[in-house]
Amino acid sequence: MQRIAALVAIALAFVPAVPAHAQNYPSKPIRLIVPYAPGGGTDVLTRALAKRLAEQTGQPFVIENHGGAGATIGPSMAAKAAPDGYTLVVVSGVPFLINQFMFASLPYDTVTDFEPISRFASVPMLLVSHPSFPADTPAKFISYARENPGKVSFGAPDEMTHLAMTLISQGTGTKVTIVPYKGAGPALIDLVGGHIPMMMSSTSAVMPFLKDGRIKALAITTSSRSPALPQVPTVSETILPSFELNAWFGVFAPAKTPKEIVNYLHTEIAKAVNTPEIRERFESLGATPIEMLSTPAFAAYVKTERDRWGKAFQASGLPRQ
Repeated sequence: MQRIAALVAIALAFVPAVPAHAQNYPSKPIRLIVPYAPGGGTDVLTRALAKRLAEQTGQPFVIENHGGAGATIGPSMAAKAAPDGYTLVVVSGVPFLINQFMFASLPYDTVTDFEPISRFASVPMLLVSHPSFPADTPAKFISYARENPGKVSFGAPDEMTHLAMTLISQGTGTKVTIVPYKGAGPALIDLVGGHIPMMMSSTSAVMPFLKDGRIKALAITTSSRSPALPQVPTVSETILPSFELNAWFGVFAPAKTPKEIVNYLHTEIAKAVNTPEIRERFESLGATPIEMLSTPAFAAYVKTERDRWGKAFQASGLPRQ
């Protein structure tokens, strides 16, 4: 018996222990940092997801908006937070990845400073305008921009929309004045107020304003038309062949967050996006709920997207900031 007990003790010594904080997780509110001002697509979708996650886990998911600096403030805060699962960052994926190429110096590294948890939604981007803008089709917009070089102000809530409009301008031989914003919320306020004539943003951010006629949609950035907006043509079919852009949203934790916590959050997010409540809410905003099969699958997706948009940035000729 003594020998058996000794063998069991030796075997148990080689079984990796699960840290106590991982076993008891979550035991207090979880911060969800959104690197944009309230009211944009990332914020709207995150609030819906946070509500459902709170119901599932029994702990509040508290939204903190930290916009500005090209959406780098929020990720910087998350990268420096304790890797205990109680501070997460929700990003609009393409701007998050582009920043590594656009800024000569960042206070974090998108590859080494974060643990990918899950992608949870994907949305098309819409090129929208104020009702008073004289161009009501993509072709008319291009003609107007050519006739008035530099006189069309384009609201860019992030680096993704900045890059997207740069590529469209280069591909169509036009010139617009790009006006940076701290997020889609402030840009939409200026668009609805007539202070800027155009912008690009996710369907989740602009859909309420489209429905009540305060803005109009000129084109969608997907490769094919959206079933939710069948009357809106694509950029590729009208003004720039092969152009395609989908925004996606994902949750990341600080690097070295215990795998048990990362996997737990991944499972809860997958469970949330499969509920009728979330599916209905996301789809009403023009978003597609997405369940990633595993955290490695999400990490592989992030790498593919980073490579793709890094090449797009380099091809655009935009200078590093």
